[in-house]
Amino acid sequence: MKSLGGKPRRLPRLCAIALMAAMPWTAALGEEPAGAAPGASPEATALASPTALASPSPAAVVETTAVSGTMPAVSGTTPAVSGTAAFVSGTAATPAPTPPSPYSIEIDLEHQRTYLLKNGQKVAEAPISSGRPGHLTPTGDFAVIEKDLNHFSNLYGKIVEKGSGAVVKSGADVATPIPKGCKFVPAPMKWFMRFEGASGMHAGILPGYPASHGCVRMPASKAQLFYETVEVGTPVHVFGTAPERSEEPPHRHAASTVASAKSAAPTPKATPTPKPRHGWWPF
Repeated sequence: MKSLGGKPRRLPRLCAIALMAAMPWTAALGEEPAGAAPGASPEATALASPTALASPSPAAVVETTAVSGTMPAVSGTTPAVSGTAAFVSGTAATPAPTPPSPYSIEIDLEHQRTYLLKNGQKVAEAPISSGRPGHLTPTGDFAVIEKDLNHFSNLYGKIVEKGSGAVVKSGADVATPIPKGCKFVPAPMKWFMRFEGASGMHAGILPGYPASHGCVRMPASKAQLFYETVEVGTPVHVFGTAPERSEEPPHRHAASTVASAKSAAPTPKATPTPKPRHGWWPF
Protein backbone atom coordinates (compact mmCIF):
# COMPACT_ATOMS: atom_id res chain seq x y z
CA MET A 1 0.00 0.00 0.00
CA LYS A 2 1.31 3.41 -0.91
CA SER A 3 0.75 6.72 0.78
CA LEU A 4 -0.17 9.95 -0.92
CA GLY A 5 3.50 10.88 -1.19
CA GLY A 6 4.29 7.69 -3.10
CA LYS A 7 6.25 6.08 -0.30
CA PRO A 8 5.24 2.66 0.90
CA ARG A 9 3.32 2.61 4.15
CA ARG A 10 3.05 -0.40 6.48
CA LEU A 11 -0.22 -1.40 8.09
CA PRO A 12 -0.33 -1.18 11.82
CA ARG A 13 0.23 -4.43 13.63
CA LEU A 14 -3.19 -4.23 15.29
CA CYS A 15 -5.01 -4.15 11.95
CA ALA A 16 -3.03 -7.14 10.72
CA ILE A 17 -3.98 -9.12 13.81
CA ALA A 18 -7.69 -8.22 13.33
CA LEU A 19 -7.65 -9.36 9.73
CA MET A 20 -6.05 -12.65 10.65
CA ALA A 21 -8.66 -13.24 13.35
CA ALA A 22 -11.49 -12.69 10.84
CA MET A 23 -10.00 -15.16 8.29
CA PRO A 24 -10.57 -18.92 8.60
CA TRP A 25 -7.65 -20.74 10.19
CA THR A 26 -7.01 -22.65 7.00
CA ALA A 27 -6.60 -19.41 5.09
CA ALA A 28 -4.35 -18.02 7.81
CA LEU A 29 -2.13 -21.10 7.57
CA GLY A 30 -2.07 -20.86 3.80
CA GLU A 31 -4.08 -24.07 3.30
CA GLU A 32 -7.03 -24.48 0.99
CA PRO A 33 -10.23 -25.91 2.50
CA ALA A 34 -11.49 -29.27 1.40
CA GLY A 35 -13.62 -29.12 -1.70
CA ALA A 36 -12.19 -25.79 -2.84
CA ALA A 37 -10.78 -25.61 -6.30
CA PRO A 38 -7.11 -24.69 -6.61
CA GLY A 39 -6.67 -21.00 -7.20
CA ALA A 40 -10.29 -20.20 -6.33
CA SER A 41 -11.25 -16.72 -5.18
CA PRO A 42 -11.60 -15.98 -1.45
CA GLU A 43 -15.41 -15.67 -1.85
CA ALA A 44 -15.68 -19.13 -3.44
CA THR A 45 -13.37 -20.54 -0.81
CA ALA A 46 -15.53 -19.10 1.97
CA LEU A 47 -18.73 -20.59 0.45
CA ALA A 48 -17.10 -24.00 0.05
CA SER A 49 -15.81 -23.99 3.60
CA PRO A 50 -17.81 -26.20 6.02
CA THR A 51 -16.92 -23.81 8.76
CA ALA A 52 -18.60 -20.96 6.91
CA LEU A 53 -21.74 -23.00 6.36
CA ALA A 54 -21.86 -24.29 9.90
CA SER A 55 -21.14 -20.91 11.45
CA PRO A 56 -23.07 -18.19 9.64
CA SER A 57 -21.87 -14.65 9.81
CA PRO A 58 -23.40 -12.20 12.35
CA ALA A 59 -25.21 -10.37 9.53
CA ALA A 60 -26.88 -13.58 8.40
CA VAL A 61 -27.94 -14.30 11.96
CA VAL A 62 -29.48 -10.85 12.28
CA GLU A 63 -31.30 -11.18 8.95
CA THR A 64 -32.66 -14.64 9.83
CA THR A 65 -33.88 -13.38 13.18
CA ALA A 66 -35.64 -10.49 11.50
CA VAL A 67 -37.45 -12.79 9.08
CA SER A 68 -38.31 -15.32 11.75
CA GLY A 69 -39.61 -12.55 13.96
CA THR A 70 -42.53 -11.97 11.58
CA MET A 71 -43.86 -15.48 12.12
CA PRO A 72 -45.49 -14.84 15.53
CA ALA A 73 -47.37 -11.90 14.00
CA VAL A 74 -48.74 -14.14 11.25
CA SER A 75 -49.60 -16.87 13.72
CA GLY A 76 -51.20 -14.30 15.98
CA THR A 77 -53.91 -13.58 13.38
CA THR A 78 -55.27 -17.13 13.64
CA PRO A 79 -57.26 -16.58 16.89
CA ALA A 80 -58.94 -13.52 15.33
CA VAL A 81 -60.09 -15.59 12.36
CA SER A 82 -61.31 -18.35 14.66
CA GLY A 83 -63.13 -15.80 16.80
CA THR A 84 -64.96 -14.46 13.76
CA ALA A 85 -66.11 -17.95 12.85
CA ALA A 86 -67.47 -18.41 16.36
CA PHE A 87 -69.35 -15.09 16.12
CA VAL A 88 -70.95 -16.02 12.79
CA SER A 89 -71.97 -19.37 14.20
CA GLY A 90 -73.63 -17.60 17.14
CA THR A 91 -75.80 -15.35 14.97
CA ALA A 92 -77.19 -18.35 13.04
CA ALA A 93 -78.78 -19.85 16.15
CA THR A 94 -82.56 -20.45 15.91
CA PRO A 95 -84.58 -18.32 18.40
CA ALA A 96 -86.69 -20.04 21.00
CA PRO A 97 -90.30 -20.69 19.84
CA THR A 98 -93.05 -18.43 21.18
CA PRO A 99 -95.29 -20.23 23.67
CA PRO A 100 -98.84 -20.86 22.37
CA SER A 101 -101.69 -18.57 23.44
CA PRO A 102 -103.81 -19.90 26.34
CA TYR A 103 -106.97 -18.58 24.63
CA SER A 104 -109.21 -20.30 22.09
CA ILE A 105 -112.62 -19.62 20.50
CA GLU A 106 -115.57 -21.99 20.12
CA ILE A 107 -118.46 -21.16 17.74
CA ASP A 108 -121.65 -23.23 18.11
CA LEU A 109 -123.73 -22.72 14.97
CA GLU A 110 -126.64 -24.84 16.14
CA HIS A 111 -127.28 -22.76 19.26
CA GLN A 112 -125.95 -19.52 17.71
CA ARG A 113 -123.44 -18.93 20.54
CA THR A 114 -119.71 -18.28 20.74
CA TYR A 115 -117.38 -18.88 23.67
CA LEU A 116 -113.99 -17.49 24.67
CA LEU A 117 -111.90 -20.08 26.50
CA LYS A 118 -108.70 -19.73 28.54
CA ASN A 119 -106.85 -22.99 29.12
CA GLY A 120 -110.07 -24.79 28.24
CA GLN A 121 -112.23 -22.84 30.72
CA LYS A 122 -115.00 -20.49 29.58
CA VAL A 123 -114.33 -16.84 30.39
CA ALA A 124 -116.89 -15.13 28.10
CA GLU A 125 -119.75 -15.95 25.73
CA ALA A 126 -122.05 -14.10 23.35
CA PRO A 127 -124.98 -14.64 20.97
CA ILE A 128 -124.17 -14.62 17.27
CA SER A 129 -125.74 -14.49 13.85
CA SER A 130 -123.91 -16.81 11.46
CA GLY A 131 -124.21 -17.32 7.70
CA ARG A 132 -127.63 -17.82 6.18
CA PRO A 133 -128.51 -20.58 3.68
CA GLY A 134 -126.42 -20.12 0.56
CA HIS A 135 -123.73 -18.31 2.55
CA LEU A 136 -123.08 -20.74 5.38
CA THR A 137 -120.27 -20.17 7.85
CA PRO A 138 -117.52 -22.78 7.27
CA THR A 139 -117.03 -25.43 9.96
CA GLY A 140 -113.80 -26.99 11.16
CA ASP A 141 -110.61 -26.06 13.00
CA PHE A 142 -109.13 -22.71 12.06
CA ALA A 143 -107.07 -19.90 13.59
CA VAL A 144 -107.26 -16.11 13.67
CA ILE A 145 -105.24 -15.01 10.64
CA GLU A 146 -106.01 -11.27 10.65
CA LYS A 147 -107.20 -8.55 13.02
CA ASP A 148 -108.59 -5.25 11.72
CA LEU A 149 -110.06 -2.71 14.12
CA ASN A 150 -112.01 -0.74 11.47
CA HIS A 151 -112.66 -3.26 8.72
CA PHE A 152 -115.10 -2.72 5.83
CA SER A 153 -116.53 -5.40 3.58
CA ASN A 154 -115.33 -5.37 0.00
CA LEU A 155 -118.33 -7.43 -1.14
CA TYR A 156 -121.46 -6.38 0.75
CA GLY A 157 -123.09 -3.17 1.89
CA LYS A 158 -125.99 -0.91 0.95
CA ILE A 159 -126.97 1.62 -1.71
CA VAL A 160 -127.80 5.12 -0.51
CA GLU A 161 -128.59 8.48 -2.08
CA LYS A 162 -125.54 10.69 -2.43
CA GLY A 163 -127.20 13.83 -1.13
CA SER A 164 -129.48 12.73 1.68
CA GLY A 165 -127.87 9.39 2.55
CA ALA A 166 -131.28 7.72 2.49
CA VAL A 167 -131.05 3.94 2.07
CA VAL A 168 -132.26 2.88 -1.35
CA LYS A 169 -131.38 -0.82 -0.98
CA SER A 170 -129.97 -2.67 2.00
CA GLY A 171 -128.24 -6.02 1.66
CA ALA A 172 -126.64 -5.04 -1.64
CA ASP A 173 -123.38 -6.34 -3.02
CA VAL A 174 -120.78 -5.05 -5.46
CA ALA A 175 -122.70 -6.60 -8.38
CA THR A 176 -125.94 -4.74 -7.56
CA PRO A 177 -126.75 -2.06 -10.17
CA ILE A 178 -126.42 1.42 -8.68
CA PRO A 179 -129.13 3.92 -9.72
CA LYS A 180 -128.21 7.39 -10.85
CA GLY A 181 -127.54 9.74 -7.95
CA CYS A 182 -126.73 6.86 -5.57
CA LYS A 183 -123.60 5.17 -4.30
CA PHE A 184 -122.52 1.89 -2.76
CA VAL A 185 -121.50 2.01 0.92
CA PRO A 186 -119.54 -1.03 2.17
CA ALA A 187 -120.76 -2.64 5.35
CA PRO A 188 -118.71 -1.79 8.46
CA MET A 189 -117.20 -4.76 10.33
CA LYS A 190 -115.63 -3.24 13.42
CA TRP A 191 -113.32 -5.43 15.54
CA PHE A 192 -112.91 -7.85 12.64
CA MET A 193 -111.15 -11.21 13.33
CA ARG A 194 -110.70 -13.24 10.13
CA PHE A 195 -110.34 -17.00 10.55
CA GLU A 196 -111.11 -18.52 7.11
CA GLY A 197 -111.22 -16.95 3.66
CA ALA A 198 -113.68 -14.05 3.77
CA SER A 199 -115.29 -15.26 7.00
CA GLY A 200 -114.55 -13.62 10.33
CA MET A 201 -116.04 -12.45 13.61
CA HIS A 202 -117.11 -8.80 13.98
CA ALA A 203 -119.70 -6.48 15.49
CA GLY A 204 -123.02 -6.54 13.65
CA ILE A 205 -126.79 -6.78 13.74
CA LEU A 206 -128.29 -9.83 15.44
CA PRO A 207 -131.87 -10.47 14.21
CA GLY A 208 -132.13 -13.72 16.16
CA TYR A 209 -131.38 -16.11 13.30
CA PRO A 210 -128.56 -16.76 10.77
CA ALA A 211 -128.55 -13.75 8.48
CA SER A 212 -124.95 -12.95 7.45
CA HIS A 213 -123.05 -13.76 4.26
CA GLY A 214 -120.77 -16.18 6.11
CA CYS A 215 -119.32 -14.04 8.90
CA VAL A 216 -120.15 -14.38 12.58
CA ARG A 217 -121.89 -11.26 13.87
CA MET A 218 -121.57 -10.41 17.55
CA PRO A 219 -122.74 -7.66 19.93
CA ALA A 220 -120.35 -4.71 19.79
CA SER A 221 -119.23 -5.02 23.42
CA LYS A 222 -118.46 -8.73 23.06
CA ALA A 223 -116.71 -8.25 19.74
CA GLN A 224 -114.44 -5.68 21.38
CA LEU A 225 -113.71 -8.05 24.28
CA PHE A 226 -112.80 -10.93 21.96
CA TYR A 227 -110.72 -8.62 19.73
CA GLU A 228 -108.66 -7.20 22.60
CA THR A 229 -108.07 -10.67 24.12
CA VAL A 230 -107.11 -12.95 21.25
CA GLU A 231 -104.06 -12.74 19.02
CA VAL A 232 -103.25 -13.80 15.48
CA GLY A 233 -102.84 -17.56 15.68
CA THR A 234 -105.54 -18.13 18.32
CA PRO A 235 -107.37 -21.41 17.56
CA VAL A 236 -110.99 -21.16 16.33
CA HIS A 237 -113.27 -24.23 16.33
CA VAL A 238 -116.58 -23.93 14.42
CA PHE A 239 -119.06 -26.77 14.75
CA GLY A 240 -122.75 -27.62 14.45
CA THR A 241 -125.43 -26.92 11.84
CA ALA A 242 -127.05 -23.51 11.66
CA PRO A 243 -130.85 -23.55 12.02
CA GLU A 244 -133.00 -22.42 9.13
CA ARG A 245 -134.79 -19.12 9.47
CA SER A 246 -138.38 -19.54 10.67
CA GLU A 247 -140.59 -17.70 8.21
CA GLU A 248 -143.73 -15.87 9.36
CA PRO A 249 -147.04 -17.44 8.20
CA PRO A 250 -148.30 -15.85 4.98
CA HIS A 251 -151.14 -13.31 5.26
CA ARG A 252 -154.54 -14.75 4.27
CA HIS A 253 -157.11 -13.02 2.08
CA ALA A 254 -159.22 -10.38 3.86
CA ALA A 255 -162.61 -12.01 2.96
CA SER A 256 -161.60 -15.37 4.35
CA THR A 257 -160.26 -13.65 7.45
CA VAL A 258 -163.62 -11.88 7.98
CA ALA A 259 -165.57 -15.09 7.34
CA SER A 260 -163.42 -16.94 9.83
CA ALA A 261 -163.95 -14.19 12.37
CA LYS A 262 -167.71 -14.40 11.91
CA SER A 263 -167.70 -18.14 12.22
CA ALA A 264 -165.64 -17.97 15.34
CA ALA A 265 -167.89 -15.29 16.95
CA PRO A 266 -170.61 -16.62 19.29
CA THR A 267 -174.20 -16.52 17.92
CA PRO A 268 -176.37 -14.06 19.91
CA LYS A 269 -179.47 -15.49 21.56
CA ALA A 270 -182.88 -14.47 20.07
CA THR A 271 -185.01 -12.17 22.20
CA PRO A 272 -188.32 -13.86 22.98
CA THR A 273 -191.48 -12.08 21.83
CA PRO A 274 -193.66 -11.03 24.75
CA LYS A 275 -197.05 -12.60 24.92
CA PRO A 276 -199.98 -10.17 24.51
CA ARG A 277 -201.91 -9.42 27.62
CA HIS A 278 -205.64 -9.42 27.74
CA GLY A 279 -206.93 -6.10 26.53
CA TRP A 280 -203.52 -5.18 25.08
CA TRP A 281 -202.44 -5.41 21.50
CA PRO A 282 -198.81 -4.91 20.60
CA PHE A 283 -197.82 -2.09 18.24
